[in-house]
Amino acid sequence: MRASLWAATLPVLLVTAGGAQGASDSDGAGAPKGGAAGAVMPAAYYGMAEAARGDSLLRAVMLDAHNGERASLGLPLLDWDDALAADAARYADDMAHSGVFRHSPRTGRTIPSGENLWMGPRRLYGYQAMVGSFLDEKRFTRIAGKLPDLSSTGRWQDVGHYAQMIWRGTRQIGCALGEGANADYLVCRYFPAGNAFGRGPLDADAAPMAETQVASAAK
Repeated sequence: MRASLWAATLPVLLVTAGGAQGASDSDGAGAPKGGAAGAVMPAAYYGMAEAARGDSLLRAVMLDAHNGERASLGLPLLDWDDALAADAARYADDMAHSGVFRHSPRTGRTIPSGENLWMGPRRLYGYQAMVGSFLDEKRFTRIAGKLPDLSSTGRWQDVGHYAQMIWRGTRQIGCALGEGANADYLVCRYFPAGNAFGRGPLDADAAPMAETQVASAAK
């Protein structure tokens, strides 16, 4: 699990909340250890307005961020899938209620899919900051490499979010946010899943999908 902190935006969180965390899974890799959210003061305490929320805004921001990056690399754009989003929402709510931040068991996913996670203090981060933490991993990514040799840091987990964002074979995305008492939990699901060991994000599709194959039909 790689922890990241947007210190330039919210320096006070170094002391009060410990920052934001992200986790991306991979075929053949175990789930990261769980972590619970600590107590966080309301946004007004920091002299800030609460971050904007809403399903339509979440969808727009996530699609724009993912497809903007994919377009810059000449990769197929992602479509939003409501079934993936609904599956993501169920797990985001589970984490919000339990306060435990960790990957969902693959057997517990209604749709076989990849998963990117983010956790941060409740209502203090906007959707753009959440997905921006995924994009920030680009600076460490060996884009032509093969998993697990994808990161200049020597740890593929440090670039797993970004690799899944740009994975060529992925075609659909669905994301949801769960709001707990102290933390927000973002779950993004990807179909077909990326981050396959022995392959790289720019590799040609192993088995091209039929035009009609979508995540909604993969339950």
